[in-house]
Amino acid sequence: MDSAATASVQKPSPVTITGCLELADETFRLKDTTGVNAPKTRSWKSGFLKKGSPSIEVVDASKRLKLPGHVGQRVSVTGVLVDREMQGHSLQRVAASCK
Repeated sequence: MDSAATASVQKPSPVTITGCLELADETFRLKDTTGVNAPKTRSWKSGFLKKGSPSIEVVDASKRLKLPGHVGQRVSVTGVLVDREMQGHSLQRVAASCK
């Protein structure tokens, strides 16, 4: 295989993003996210970065993260982020509440 073909099949690197874990419509989301790899919001009018952060859907296919027990807490989730959807691998509680 040439190097171009190898590069196109590499898996994304895991990232860690901290935020408030919420549950809405059976979907877990991180809100008020922070971290180097947290997506930034752009204003559709100006195209410039603005204060605030988009929510990120957290997927726990293996059910190892026990997300329901962390709703309403500030947590750091490590996993692979693709298009604002994170396949969570690990979770650490940062604070007991989001306030």
